[in-house]
Amino acid sequence: MPTIQTSCCAQILLCLCIATSASAQSAPADSSQSIATARATIFYQSYVGPDAAIYNGIVYQANYRDTQGDQWFQSGNLTTGTLIYENLTYTHIPLLYDLVHDQLVISDPKGQLLVPPPGKVRQFTFADHLFVYLSVNNSPGYYEQLSSGYASLFVRHTKKWEERIEGAELHHYITSHDEYFIYKQDHFYSVGSDKRLLTLLSDKKKQLQQFQNAQHLRFKKDPATAMQAIVDHYNQLSH
Repeated sequence: MPTIQTSCCAQILLCLCIATSASAQSAPADSSQSIATARATIFYQSYVGPDAAIYNGIVYQANYRDTQGDQWFQSGNLTTGTLIYENLTYTHIPLLYDLVHDQLVISDPKGQLLVPPPGKVRQFTFADHLFVYLSVNNSPGYYEQLSSGYASLFVRHTKKWEERIEGAELHHYITSHDEYFIYKQDHFYSVGSDKRLLTLLSDKKKQLQQFQNAQHLRFKKDPATAMQAIVDHYNQLSH
């Protein structure tokens, strides 16, 4: 005879299957099917609690003692975010993002830091930043999505641990690096300058140059802000 627990679990799985099947029929984002999917996943997450699949990762280990700089994106404090793991959405998850090893780090209900398998985490949010797991030019990892539309803008944030001999002493440093990419017509293109960006968006080049000058956008001073504004404007022109 089935127990109350197995019956409840079966109801959850049935609800998820129905909601997922409905949402797979190309329903609009604000449809009742999408709402059903969201409710089902929240119900599932609240029910399974510490037994959720996202807590099956490896224990996070990192040792950067006596190192100038840190490995984290933005902050080394746990930040509440949302992630999609094996097509299920988990909300209010405490997380960190290690840029040296490109590892999403989450805290389980007991406070243990874990690294879920990256290939199973489709995307996650950190504060107001959206990261998507992609393979760009044969380089898989998490890429922050800055703009989306006819052309999409992504940035790969990385940090490197380096050793330098200064005088007679060995010093350790962590340095930051950002690489930008435009995704257009099913291809990723590396972007290292505003000239390169305008070349990739050449069908609206004149309008974009006028916009860039009017908004006083300077690539060298703040590449992320400048490129995001230009790509957003391009998508408006291309709509």
